[in-house]
Amino acid sequence: MKKTFLLFGVAAIMAASCTTVTKTASTTNVPSSLLSSTVADLEVMPQRISYTMSPTKAVRRGGLANVKQAAENEALAKLGGNADLLVEPEYVVEKTNYVFFKKVKSITVSGRPAKFTNFHSLNDSVWVNPVFRGLYKDNTKKGTGGLLKGLLGK
Repeated sequence: MKKTFLLFGVAAIMAASCTTVTKTASTTNVPSSLLSSTVADLEVMPQRISYTMSPTKAVRRGGLANVKQAAENEALAKLGGNADLLVEPEYVVEKTNYVFFKKVKSITVSGRPAKFTNFHSLNDSVWVNPVFRGLYKDNTKKGTGGLLKGLLGK
């Protein structure tokens, strides 16, 4: 009798340990369209800046794109927050070649600093510009369009 209970107990434990639970969730597509968008003007400074940095090991681990981004960020930080991005950045990368890999010793980035100004709605810029006004097809009465759909022709 004890052996029978033991056998059923072992069988129950083995059956319970092999159970899988599957949970699903359903999603519904919500039709939406871009009703407005924000655009900004870009004020570019006339003088070019140049900045040279020696990347740390942690920065180099991220790859060449990470090294370029870090150099650009440090160049902009050197300006004290007077610029948001570099226009037409140029990179000069100095590498040391080893047998199986290349190590970035230094990188020089140069470009024109620029700052975003005059943030405004895309709708405002569309109606001010007569070229866009001529391309706009009024589909709002049909319920199938809007400002951006009329502009993009979709």
